[in-house]
Amino acid sequence: MRELLCLAMARRMGQTITKDTAVEILRDLFPDRSYDPKQFGQQDYKGYTFRCERLSEILPELHPLHEAHYAETEKYRRGIPLNMHYEALKDSERAGGLLQFTARRTDTGELVGNMRIFVGRSLHTQTLFTTEDTFYVVPEHRGGFMAVRLWQFAERAGLSIGIKEARFSSKLVNKADKMAKYLKYEPVATQFVKFAD
Repeated sequence: MRELLCLAMARRMGQTITKDTAVEILRDLFPDRSYDPKQFGQQDYKGYTFRCERLSEILPELHPLHEAHYAETEKYRRGIPLNMHYEALKDSERAGGLLQFTARRTDTGELVGNMRIFVGRSLHTQTLFTTEDTFYVVPEHRGGFMAVRLWQFAERAGLSIGIKEARFSSKLVNKADKMAKYLKYEPVATQFVKFAD
């Protein structure tokens, strides 16, 4: 990082550092490495359309789903309120570390489900992997195989960028592990949580 900063500053030697120049330097240091959502195409399934979308462009629609998901699955957090760090999520998306998938009603475009995955590189194998961050379908749209098809759409997108390992965690309260097992995920760990008093 220091080397990149030195190069970015050297290219501007003798210039006055204005706000615009500072923005240019930051762009040099942190180029946009986000995935183009269009590269994943879309899939229609029984009145729903699945696609990858930019989280940064759909936050007003996405936030109510985050609230509903948190209320349903995060009761173990003992009253710690939801406080999404959207700026960090947008930074991760820009760095190529986040993909946001959506399920929308085909007829109205209403957002009724989402799956967000983080993309990382294993420090142990140096291969790409994904970690599911959130997976939620509005209760009125559950049933059938819509949720399974959304998940499979996200998996195919991951495979298309070279993912070798997909990770998913399931809260005990919602039994999403059944869907994971149906999709051939294998349980490999148990996660424990302890809260400070």
